[in-house]
Amino acid sequence: MEIRKHRILVETAQRLIHRGATANIRKILGKTHPADVASIFPSLVLHEQRKLFDLLESDATRAEVVVELKPDVYVPLLESYEPAVLLPMFKEVEADDLADILANLPEEQSREVLKRLDKKDTEEVEDLMRYGEDTAGGIMNPHFFALHGDTTVEEAVRSLRENKDTEDVEMAFYVYVVNDVQQLEGVVSLRQLVMSPPGARLRDVMIHEVISVRVDVDQEEVARLVARYNFLAVPVLDQSNKILGIVTVDDVIDVIREEATEDILKMAGAGEEVVETVSFWTNVRGRFPWLLASCLGGILAAVAMTPFRERLGDFSILALFIPVVLGMGGNVGTQSSTIVVRGLATGVVQLGRSLGTVGRELAVGLLLGVLYGSVVGLAAGGLTGGLYYALVVGAALAASMVLAALLGALAPLTLARLHIDPAAATGPVVRTFVDLLGTVTYFALALLLAGAFVA
Repeated sequence: MEIRKHRILVETAQRLIHRGATANIRKILGKTHPADVASIFPSLVLHEQRKLFDLLESDATRAEVVVELKPDVYVPLLESYEPAVLLPMFKEVEADDLADILANLPEEQSREVLKRLDKKDTEEVEDLMRYGEDTAGGIMNPHFFALHGDTTVEEAVRSLRENKDTEDVEMAFYVYVVNDVQQLEGVVSLRQLVMSPPGARLRDVMIHEVISVRVDVDQEEVARLVARYNFLAVPVLDQSNKILGIVTVDDVIDVIREEATEDILKMAGAGEEVVETVSFWTNVRGRFPWLLASCLGGILAAVAMTPFRERLGDFSILALFIPVVLGMGGNVGTQSSTIVVRGLATGVVQLGRSLGTVGRELAVGLLLGVLYGSVVGLAAGGLTGGLYYALVVGAALAASMVLAALLGALAPLTLARLHIDPAAATGPVVRTFVDLLGTVTYFALALLLAGAFVA
């Protein structure tokens, strides 16, 4: 949604709410997509949110709006209603989305809602709530269309048309072929179904090699599979290959957006959630540890410089070039780590074959270091009028950029091998170590060349 359009919508909604123009609000809401309506809620206070929520035309629309909201918005809103009032709306929410919503609501309210739902719906939601929130089981939809392998194409088409359960299926683009115990044997797309002879059995026209995921697989891996193979949905299986549900492409888009946001914020050392979706103190807690790492790194750099203090007393002009040496190294380190983290996330970089990636980043760092080291070295020599400063600054800058590229590539790969999120390797962590190594290298070279020049 365009920023200007969103701002106008928010301002119009607030103005009409304050004027009590109920009919006008209903008219606007009726012409606005539920996702755009949901975008208004974070800009409203609770009583305005309730007014807008109550004016939505149906429980189905309310369900669509709530699904689009973040927990920090919908939890206070839904808490302000009695469970009995929200029950018709909850019945319109898909089981996988409802499980996520109830998991965020207070336990007492969630329990009250589950007691009031139909037995079948309650069992589905409770089953989904057993799985980890960030796993395939946690985001799967338990409604899918499956038929036995002996079913004919004609019977399958008739089932799709006549079966009342088909209405509950979120995405009926695939017919999953199962055996007597609901184990997945294959899949038939609707296109295959339409193009196949009516008398053919599904077992004869199905695709046997089905890309599927286990129920406990991380949601990021599921998203990667769907993106790689351009699927509309991927089946979720238990340990016995029994199909439990499907993860659809719309859920995958949400996962990709969440994971991308999380990785970007981690790389900046700013926590895992955008500022607008977390409280002030959560924001502080998320950023404090990474800034502490930078702070300690700066202190360690100062400690590392102490032995050089007396011996380099006459060369205090070197301090003028510390920012450029450390700044260039930090930038190269962040670039390398970001490239590797992104490569790991997309599958382009694989742990078992990462030597080439490290070598490439090292070569890039070396070339950039030589180029920029020469330029900055000449500038240092021109400003100071001394060859000594040109050599020290140029060589230190080149060495800093090479070390930064190497560290930036190795850090995320090392963390990935240790099963730690590699995104945590970028930003403050890499820059801290790059600053430390760059400082030591800079003054060690200054001391070494000072001895040669003095002699």
